Amino acid sequence: ASSRATMSSEDYGSKRSLPSEDTQSEHPRKISKPGDPAPIVDCAQLDLSELDLLPSWFDKCRCDPDVCRQAAANLKRFACLLQSVPFGLRRTEGKVAIKRKLYAYLPQMAELADELKSDFRDAVAIFVDELVRAGYAQSLLDRRNLVVSGAWRACMAVLEEDLCPEDRRVHAAIYVYLHLVDHVGFYDDFKLMSADFWKPALFKRIIEYAPSVLTPLSVQAETWELMCQELSAALRAIFYFFIFWTSKEQDESLVDFDISDVMPLLDTILDILQCFDRQFGKQISFKSRGEPLEELVRLSGALTQLACERLDLAEERKKGGGKGGTRAARKQMSIVLLFLIRVLQLRIPTCGVKPETMAEGPIPLDERQQDSEWIQNLVERCEGMEEHPVTPSVLIELFRTMADISLEEQRYRLECVSSLVPPFIAGYAERLKQNMVPPELADLKSVLNSVLQDDASGAQELLDEISFYPCLLEFTTKRATIHAVCDRLKLTNGTGEPIRIVVPRDNVLDGVCSRLNLQDEHARIDAPLEIEFRAGYSDDTGNELVDEGEDQGGLRRQWLDRSSRYFLQSDLFMSPSEDAAHLENASGLACKRPSRGLIFVPSPEPVCRHVQEDWPEQFDLFGCVVGFAILYKETIPVHLGHNFLRSVFGLKTNAEDLLPLLESVDKTLHTKLRYIIDGSYKELGDTLQDVLEQGNLPRTFVVSESHCQELVESTPLKEGGASIKVTEENKDEFIRLFLERTLVSGVARQVDCFRRGLLRVVPDHLIQRIAEVMTVKEIDLLLCGADYIDVDDWERHTDHENGYTKDSQAVKWFWEVVRAMSITQRASLLAFITGSSQVPSGGFRFLQPELFTIQRVRTTKCYPAAHTCANTLDLPEYDSKEELERRLRFAIEETGDVFGLR
Repeated sequence: ASSRATMSSEDYGSKRSLPSEDTQSEHPRKISKPGDPAPIVDCAQLDLSELDLLPSWFDKCRCDPDVCRQAAANLKRFACLLQSVPFGLRRTEGKVAIKRKLYAYLPQMAELADELKSDFRDAVAIFVDELVRAGYAQSLLDRRNLVVSGAWRACMAVLEEDLCPEDRRVHAAIYVYLHLVDHVGFYDDFKLMSADFWKPALFKRIIEYAPSVLTPLSVQAETWELMCQELSAALRAIFYFFIFWTSKEQDESLVDFDISDVMPLLDTILDILQCFDRQFGKQISFKSRGEPLEELVRLSGALTQLACERLDLAEERKKGGGKGGTRAARKQMSIVLLFLIRVLQLRIPTCGVKPETMAEGPIPLDERQQDSEWIQNLVERCEGMEEHPVTPSVLIELFRTMADISLEEQRYRLECVSSLVPPFIAGYAERLKQNMVPPELADLKSVLNSVLQDDASGAQELLDEISFYPCLLEFTTKRATIHAVCDRLKLTNGTGEPIRIVVPRDNVLDGVCSRLNLQDEHARIDAPLEIEFRAGYSDDTGNELVDEGEDQGGLRRQWLDRSSRYFLQSDLFMSPSEDAAHLENASGLACKRPSRGLIFVPSPEPVCRHVQEDWPEQFDLFGCVVGFAILYKETIPVHLGHNFLRSVFGLKTNAEDLLPLLESVDKTLHTKLRYIIDGSYKELGDTLQDVLEQGNLPRTFVVSESHCQELVESTPLKEGGASIKVTEENKDEFIRLFLERTLVSGVARQVDCFRRGLLRVVPDHLIQRIAEVMTVKEIDLLLCGADYIDVDDWERHTDHENGYTKDSQAVKWFWEVVRAMSITQRASLLAFITGSSQVPSGGFRFLQPELFTIQRVRTTKCYPAAHTCANTLDLPEYDSKEELERRLRFAIEETGDVFGLR
């Protein structure tokens, strides 16, 4: 009130409380502007001796109309003096005495105002208005005395008349009432002393006029902070009225608190906040900006409780055979639900770190939030209604707002409305099933991906609902949800004794099968995995040493990378686009042949038997390796055929899917079969048998299980297939059976062994979740990451420590050297630093467990060193770029991947 007294009426627009026109013309107000120096005011401007005359005037007012008019005129003069010299600008000495005198005469003023009415009551109303506006009712004690005196009723009298909301007396009454509302929150005995303050008839007039009074014609940045205080006061008035009439000490039947009565005022407040907070919210103090939201939330909780209790009571009455009033209760509940959603549309921050400037604030920032269960409770009670109160348009507007706010705000508000999201999405199910995202869901998709990419651990129930529509989720989001499940699994499995595997670097799978107990088909691996590498040399006693270092993720990453490469060298997998004649050497396990393509599929069973007798156990072991990679969020340098991945992860493969799948595995064979299907060879005069012979394809319904001559094992595609010639009439059947044998049934046993190993490490529900939300291409990206190493992306997501910055000369030289490297050399460098030659899907910002870091080493006599567990490179501050390049290349070559790079 004191701050409002120092502002001109124009700052608030024409709807502010002003004295009557005759008073204003007789006593023009001298209002100080903000920032003006405080004037030195003589207390004689409001003389105590004049105040002492008031009782004598009051005594004569009852019998002498002239004295009554004179007393009214003097009260108006005193009101103008109060306004011209606010309480805060008076000298310390004397101002308290003046205030005490004023409050001492308030009860008598109130009594005469109730008795005489007319001009004297209007004068008392003006006097009380200025008493409040000029800061003479700042403290809660002042407000209590003002309420107890009854003088405030003179201001409220005008509300009984049918006045225009623009009338200045109406404005004065509303602002006085709202100012005195705060008194309720301080004194416990207020309800017993001032029940007339909360009379339903009066309060209904207050909330009827308040929307017009509070709506400003114009607002500036410097006045918005004061406006927030007034909006907060209006919200407190509603809350306290509700508390007063629904408290257990009161007769609850005395007033029927109809929620719809206050909605015009609440809607007005929300409209004002939405309009002006967007313009001026960031220009005012954080506490003032959050105060209306704090009151809105407190009122939201009270209204939610009231609506739920009324519905429960109505349903109980209905069960008892009485008139329950269920329909009316549901209507009020719907009103509250829509109100809660409108509150969520405000851009006022509701969560985050509490600023230091709010150390003395009334409520922590994280408490300025709706309880996420409020909306859920109301939604559950809306089930069975003919028409749901929350229409799609309401949620579309909410998500449009959420798309432009901070991540923390998005997470909190999405949690609040999570129960409304599934039915909202279900309305667009047909288009979503066709992998089409309607424009109405664009903002929801943006919010979902933003929240879930950052932290998917707290939204598993929502994920379960929307997993039927994977097109709503970006790959990064899907990966984050899978990783969240993996983190929970690691916490569960982390309680057991770790499985420690000690292997030489040149034979990383030595003894691993027995260590993992793969002989037992039903054994599960539910303990943490730790890796140690043997050094490859012995101490003086002949005992082989173990490499220094503790496995905190880096050694495990190296083991997964090298184990995956091992299976490529073992010829248990092959690249179908290349010839397999090298398999004549059955000792190929130790052969370091280069990989022959990006896509690998299991070799035919005759080849597997020739390569290794225990090949089923090897596929079981490879499944464990891939399972560890998924569980520990690592990547492997092996791209597996999409047909194999579909079978492993249980994705349904229809006959019409087989030919497109073949293109991703063997483009040459796909081209041949497509040529046969199209029949374009006829235009060249060739026959089908000629095309089959030229393409090295079977001419009967028999398929060869290996291209290696001595390992060829023929399998009929159907009964009597060896005697059935492929013709124009049956070529479609031949191609269907050929594809099914090549891509599905021909590798079924390999799939079973691999899947058994996979499920030893990761549970079936995780495999199902991956299959539900990801396509086969995304599964491949999840497992293998990206092949291309983008140096610019790598540099952008690099941290620097121990004195290095991105502008340090050694750092600049390092990136120049990296850019000059070949793809293979960059992969070697990445493996040297992180333990894996693969880039995480999504780029270097998803490097686990932390970003790549270049750390300064002061000495220049040592070579660069890597800490794979922390993705950190110790880079000495060399004197020249040439010296840095020479030592870096030497370090990579000496400790590089013994199996070579893809």
